[in-house]
Amino acid sequence: MAVNVSTNYASRILSGSSDTFASIFQDGCMEIRTGPQPAGANAAVTGSLIARISRDGVPWVAGSPDGGLRFTAADRYMSKDPTHVWRLIGLGTGTAGWFRLIANAYDDGGDSLILPRIDGVVGLVGGGDVQLFLPSLGITPSTDITIESWVYGIPPLD
Repeated sequence: MAVNVSTNYASRILSGSSDTFASIFQDGCMEIRTGPQPAGANAAVTGSLIARISRDGVPWVAGSPDGGLRFTAADRYMSKDPTHVWRLIGLGTGTAGWFRLIANAYDDGGDSLILPRIDGVVGLVGGGDVQLFLPSLGITPSTDITIESWVYGIPPLD
């Protein structure tokens, strides 16, 4: 699959409001799940939640800034804030297949047109059309991986 964005995220970015990627997803997290991603980011999650990426590996809780991810903008690209350490912490056992970036609001993973979300593929470092590279796709509760970089681009990506 590819990168999929939710209706809420797309409408907020394209509406001309003051919303930015960084403000929409500030203090959110990335959930890592097994199997193929759903057809769109408005759709309910598929697969099992096996890991979460947060700042410093702190357990993430919706509504709290603790452990929340932060981003930096450069032209058409958003990236991991280089002053922060992002860590993937295993929550279960399985093979990473896809991720969902969620905002710092309660998101039960069900169908939604009102929550900002971005879905993408997880793959091995050096892989092809992948939005999150990991050194291993096998995740267990003892997995602890530092995420060195992450970039999201708005097309065209010349």
